[in-house]
Amino acid sequence: MLRDLKIHYKFPLVMICFALLSAIVTGGVAYRQATSAIEGAVSNKLISLLESRAASLRRHFGDIENDLLFHVQSDLVTRALKEFSAAWDTLGENKQHYLKTHYVDRDPITIGQEFSLLAAEDGSVYSEVHRRFHSSFLSLIHTTNYYDSFLISAKGDIVYSALKESDFATNVTTNPDTAALGNLFDQLVHSGGRLGQRWIKTGFSDFVSYTPSDRKIAGFVAAPVFDAEAKLLGLLAFQISIEPINAIMQVTAGMGETGETYLVGPDTMMRSDSRFLGNSLLSKSVDTVSVAQALTGFDGVQLVDDYRGVPVLSAYAPIDILGITWVILAEMDEQEVLSPVKQMNVYLSISGIAIATAIATIGFYLATDLSQPIVTMTNVMKRLAMNDLGVNVPVVTRKDEIGQMASALTEFKAFAVERDRLQKELSHMSQHDSLTGLPNRGFAISFLAETIREFTERKTPFAIMLADLDGFKAVNDTLGHDVGDQVLMELSNRFQNLLQGRDIVGRLGGDEFLFVLPECDTTDDCERYAQKILESCQSSFAVPNNEFRISLSVGLARFPKDGTVARNLVRAADEAMYEAKNSGKNQFFWAVTEGVTSNTKSG
Repeated sequence: MLRDLKIHYKFPLVMICFALLSAIVTGGVAYRQATSAIEGAVSNKLISLLESRAASLRRHFGDIENDLLFHVQSDLVTRALKEFSAAWDTLGENKQHYLKTHYVDRDPITIGQEFSLLAAEDGSVYSEVHRRFHSSFLSLIHTTNYYDSFLISAKGDIVYSALKESDFATNVTTNPDTAALGNLFDQLVHSGGRLGQRWIKTGFSDFVSYTPSDRKIAGFVAAPVFDAEAKLLGLLAFQISIEPINAIMQVTAGMGETGETYLVGPDTMMRSDSRFLGNSLLSKSVDTVSVAQALTGFDGVQLVDDYRGVPVLSAYAPIDILGITWVILAEMDEQEVLSPVKQMNVYLSISGIAIATAIATIGFYLATDLSQPIVTMTNVMKRLAMNDLGVNVPVVTRKDEIGQMASALTEFKAFAVERDRLQKELSHMSQHDSLTGLPNRGFAISFLAETIREFTERKTPFAIMLADLDGFKAVNDTLGHDVGDQVLMELSNRFQNLLQGRDIVGRLGGDEFLFVLPECDTTDDCERYAQKILESCQSSFAVPNNEFRISLSVGLARFPKDGTVARNLVRAADEAMYEAKNSGKNQFFWAVTEGVTSNTKSG
């Protein structure tokens, strides 16, 4: 449609379109850069928050582990577990029922306050042991914020519990309600058949809904206890609650209106409560791309749909909690992340439209003033663009930039003419030997490769010759390099006079020459050609104050018999040439590919 429109109208229209396009592109680039910058800043912020929460979690569980290791090696715990286990064995066959009667179901202790009983007044050995140790263990859980503490015998019996819930006086290996403690017991006591060996290792049982604690969410940490003779006495276990973890993960400073950090377990269930859903621990599955990647060991930041189905910018990483891999996430709604960008986009749109309108108006008036003389010079510029260097540049009498354009165009033409001359000269120099004027190695090998491609398609043979002067080093050594250069130039002229058709001869370097002979398609032709090359050296070389003769050794190779690529063909000719040298020089040899080949010696 624009092709037939007059330039008087086309030029202003084009300038207006470009002005609008410029404004749109500028706005688009600014929008993308701003989006990228803000997403990058928020990503870095989320990563920092994630790393901060992860460090706090590691400190929290590190403190628990260190505290546990300290207590299992303390004299208090060692004596307590030893004496509680011994007292347990004195209670007879109904020891579980006996202890629950005296320490859990006993009146007048208020329900839920069973832990306040210092000792039952039953005169038993167990109650005497309980009287001496109970206050210390109560103090331990109150000062460390553990929910409960347990002493578990080497047989799996909970011989002591600070809170005296329904798990007290049961066996963790047989009671299904204490499966979490049972798993820890198997892990630390029976794992690998190492029962009775002294090895202090902490174990962690992931959070579960724990029936003896009215189905409250609970996790457990435990470690083995040994006596002075390295005999396994049992386990010290702490029941930990979720509140300290929630306190770490639900800090909202720096999270904006929609940001949150939370934990997910290997079963994809939440291990901390959501900021938006409340009590979601172990009840909300988070099966997102971020969680899947973190559970396979990766970390990063990406845009995903979160557990609410809301697009969020999600920073994620795996975190090891006492041997169990959780996922820690820091997320913020995409809408909040991009809110500043959207506001800026409105401003950029208004500004861009205003600028584009101003540019288009000014451009219209300038275009109408420039269009007419530009029409005059268009044809000249087109012809110059097509490398028509014979075109005459018209002289424009205007004194403004149009006149300067005409002068510049004249200079441009002069530069183009000179450049064309220099390019041809440089091209020749890059492809020819500076001393002899023959094609150099690069050109000769390239020509050989092109000839191979051509003759491969034609399926016809051709030959090459590699010629090397015999005893040329002695000429350089005795008469000097200047004389040697004169000999090479004279010899090159003789070689060129022997060429026919498309044949070329190139100087590969020093006193070595490559003949590519597309016109030689028979053995007899090639040998006659080689004989002429040898005979061309028979005439003496006259140089100031000297007259001498030299000879050649020539190797021939035929395509495709001796090689189908340039490198192999040249190698075959080179080996034949050295065979000619080793056999007396001043002769030619064919490349040896199928038995003994013919050779001829000149003179």
